[in-house]
Amino acid sequence: MPSLYQKWCRAEPNEARMANLAKARRSPRYHRPRPWRSSEESRMIRRFVWQWLTCRDRSKPSARSWARQLDVSHTWVQKLLKRFQADPSEMQREVLGEGDPTFAQLIRAREDTRQMRERGELRLSRQPILGRS
Repeated sequence: MPSLYQKWCRAEPNEARMANLAKARRSPRYHRPRPWRSSEESRMIRRFVWQWLTCRDRSKPSARSWARQLDVSHTWVQKLLKRFQADPSEMQREVLGEGDPTFAQLIRAREDTRQMRERGELRLSRQPILGRS
């Protein structure tokens, strides 16, 4: 179906989308969406991705494989990699005093995430996390 508006007054779809989002954010009813996971779990995942990025081992797994092992999407790993490459000093400061991350710390952070999700502080996950029932 052709548009009801003339070409000169139509906005580009992306520009219209961004304008609508900006208008919604100014609304008094707007609230930020709840995060998917706790900040501690996010920080642990960032540290593991940093460790993977700085690894010099020839048998280093692929980014998809590493994301699968961390139970996150590979697109999030790619976004983190872009962020680290743009400003590596941010992650270097975070990792400097804490050393290498451990899976025990990640499990503890995931338990915090689970408890926060049960209390309704986080979004409900769309899919069950891999490797869990």
